[in-house]
Amino acid sequence: MKILEQEISLRDETRAEEQTRDALTAETYTNRVLPLAQTQVELSTRLSQVLASIQGLPDGITLFAKELALLTRAEAVMKEVTTLLIQPETGAPTLAAETEVIELLLQSKRVNPKSGGGSGSKPGRGRNGTTEQSALALLGTGAEKNAAAVERDVNQATGSTGTELPAEFRSGLDAYFGALEEGQSD
Repeated sequence: MKILEQEISLRDETRAEEQTRDALTAETYTNRVLPLAQTQVELSTRLSQVLASIQGLPDGITLFAKELALLTRAEAVMKEVTTLLIQPETGAPTLAAETEVIELLLQSKRVNPKSGGGSGSKPGRGRNGTTEQSALALLGTGAEKNAAAVERDVNQATGSTGTELPAEFRSGLDAYFGALEEGQSD
């Protein structure tokens, strides 16, 4: 998950560099993009270590064949991203490749919010989730570790269609016009 988070951050930084590209000299642009290439190399190296760790598990190659295939593909695309960033290129091809890496990493770990995970009496068997919630995969991984979606009661802020006003506006307007009428009758 940390590799995924850092890859998302790298894509955001790449996008930011692309947006400022025209305002920078070629040398300044290159100097700002090369550290992004180094970050991609570091992430690729970490992913290689993860692959080796999974392959080193007893029956890891057979139990995690799908995940290994996805992670191996993600590693290959990371190398393509590194090549693009070294050129330096931060445009559509690089952003597309970084997005592909992110999608591959998300596919390698399906998130099923109703499952208990892989712990318990059969560790490693909690990977049968069927939901694909890429947008929610990183819920709570920001600066606030205990962040979660919060349901709130929301009062009506707008009226329904048509000319009728919401009840809270009608009562306020009735009181206002009532006070005006009393002021005029005096």
